[in-house]
Amino acid sequence: MLIPDTTQTVVAPASAPGSGAIAVVRLSGPAAFAVAKEFLEPRKAFDAPRPRSAHLLAARENGRLLDRTITLLYPAPGSYTGEDMVEIFCHGSPYIISSLVNLAIKHGAVEARPGEFTFRAFMNGKLDLAQAEAVNDLILSESAAAHRAALTQVEGGVSARIREMKGALVTLLSELEVRLDDSYEETAPLDLPAFRKRTGRLAREIKDLADSFEAGRCLKHGIRAAIAGAPNSGKSSLLNSLAGYGRAIVAPSAGTTRDTIEEKLAIAGFSFIFTDTAGINPRTSDAVEKEGISRTLKALKAADIVLWVQDAARRPGAADRRVREAIAANAQPGTAVIKIFNKSDLPPGRPPSETAGGIKLSCRTGEGVGALKELLGKEPGRLLPAEGSAIITSARHFQALLNAGKELDKLQALKSGKAFPLELAAEHLKGALGELAVILGETAPEEILENIFRNFCVGK
Repeated sequence: MLIPDTTQTVVAPASAPGSGAIAVVRLSGPAAFAVAKEFLEPRKAFDAPRPRSAHLLAARENGRLLDRTITLLYPAPGSYTGEDMVEIFCHGSPYIISSLVNLAIKHGAVEARPGEFTFRAFMNGKLDLAQAEAVNDLILSESAAAHRAALTQVEGGVSARIREMKGALVTLLSELEVRLDDSYEETAPLDLPAFRKRTGRLAREIKDLADSFEAGRCLKHGIRAAIAGAPNSGKSSLLNSLAGYGRAIVAPSAGTTRDTIEEKLAIAGFSFIFTDTAGINPRTSDAVEKEGISRTLKALKAADIVLWVQDAARRPGAADRRVREAIAANAQPGTAVIKIFNKSDLPPGRPPSETAGGIKLSCRTGEGVGALKELLGKEPGRLLPAEGSAIITSARHFQALLNAGKELDKLQALKSGKAFPLELAAEHLKGALGELAVILGETAPEEILENIFRNFCVGK
């Protein structure tokens, strides 16, 4: 994918593919009004367009009426892209949509590439790169939490934090450069202890923002919850109870689940990815079962939460011990483990002391499932930073922040005293500044731009 030519006028459907009540076709570029004028009537609507004005226009193809549209005109720079832009609201017929696009192409427009409208907004200074990336996150958000995180970034919350850090770095750098340029030694010597204190504080702020990536990943992609337990403890039944339908096959015999099964669900505004796993039987010689166990262990390694399902109607045995050992050996440190005692509708097989601190439920009757969902809804709170804090959801931003932090760590490691190397310290500050500038797109290489915008849908 090459960087688009922004001197061309582009066209694409801006609404989802398929039939619907209303669809949107969008044009943007220097000839947007001239192109649309060729097939939308009356033409006088385009002669002196008022900003964000709506017009009832007839779309005609070879003189025949194609559709009656509501068309919005956005003269530059007061549009999403910063260019002249036209949005045609038509009936959501695939035939009408494709006909409008073809008419625009016939009269001089070219088909837009994925993300090209947002790319043009970025190039014209309507959005910085962090905001532009978040537009796609907003479109793809599947939960209230993911929506909030993406919207905060689109509105400039992350960008503002990055700019604050850049401003602090520029101030520190200017204090070094004024002394490097002072050949007559008229400037007071650098207060090195105070300088180190400020760079150390800034390094911690950068690290704290980078540390929010784990929470951001969970918000953006979903909180991974592995359902683990001994064979026939009710793991698949629990997945079905949470999903509200028969997602996994359930049978009275043990070992029904041979592979991991995933289901994404929204609970309390958060997206969860539940993974039903195979029971752990280390003595098996069955190749398929061995592969299922291997995938179970991988699911435990990747989990943010482990739901440990136990059969409350039976005494714990060797199978429960193996599950406990597998969780301890594979789950990441700090991973929340929620004990679930299933089959509470049957006579208990364990004393109350052994089920204390867990959730008692019955997948058969539904008792306790609501309590589990309530607990799961509270669990993300331990991952989230304070209310109003910026959250990093992009791996690209995370890596850039890590790199910036490393530059400041190198600065902190420089020797103190009269021999403090001002030139080298300045280079480390410039390195940190460069990493933060990449986040905002001020110095982003072409391959980064290509990688970001090719993940967008056409029309955005």
